[in-house]
Amino acid sequence: MKTVGKVERVKIQYTEKVEIPKELKRYFWDCPEGKTYLEKFILRILTYGSFEEIKWIYEKYPKETYHIAFKYPEIRRGVKFWIKFWKKEL
Repeated sequence: MKTVGKVERVKIQYTEKVEIPKELKRYFWDCPEGKTYLEKFILRILTYGSFEEIKWIYEKYPKETYHIAFKYPEIRRGVKFWIKFWKKEL
């Protein structure tokens, strides 16, 4: 993949720290202290998580999950589809 022009980092918006549940620690290999930023927490689950984990994170943080899913281009389109679908349901 070629990059044309200047590439800027995406700025973190949700900086509050959250506790990483024991069953999700496998996605946070770089957080040995057990806490991470909310945005990083949601992003890792959307990127690596199963369908049930993605649904769980959406139910827990609906507004933040929706925003993050469409903020990062590396999120798979199937994940974006389900998040849009769940948002319309509510």
